[in-house]
Amino acid sequence: MATLNPYLNFYGKCTEAMNFYKEIFGGELSIQLAGDSPAKDQMPEHLHNQVIHSHLKSDTIEIMATDMAPTQPVEGNTVYLALICSGEEEVRKLFDYLSQGGRVEQPLTQAFFGWFGSLEDKFGKHWMFQG
Repeated sequence: MATLNPYLNFYGKCTEAMNFYKEIFGGELSIQLAGDSPAKDQMPEHLHNQVIHSHLKSDTIEIMATDMAPTQPVEGNTVYLALICSGEEEVRKLFDYLSQGGRVEQPLTQAFFGWFGSLEDKFGKHWMFQG
């Protein structure tokens, strides 16, 4: 059966972003630089310090990311990473962590289905929360 994992582009900030997410979610993080990859000789030297692939995996979260993309970056608000939390305590904690240096779009509020809020983190990624 297929699985779906977010694959994020950070355009030079991948290591910083993935370490930030690791601090929040825990798990195992692997980062491979272009200059350490088998494709090294096929890339210009100025890209060798860029992350070609990274992977953060915990029991409940899996995120992959890179600094490299085949197209120019255009951040938008059509995709959100949805965090479905176990309750108010967890949703507040994760919302507070991910909002550091970012911009709250909708503060956490009690809705008929539980807690809900959304934000753009300091790396321009959009998150929504339910708990």
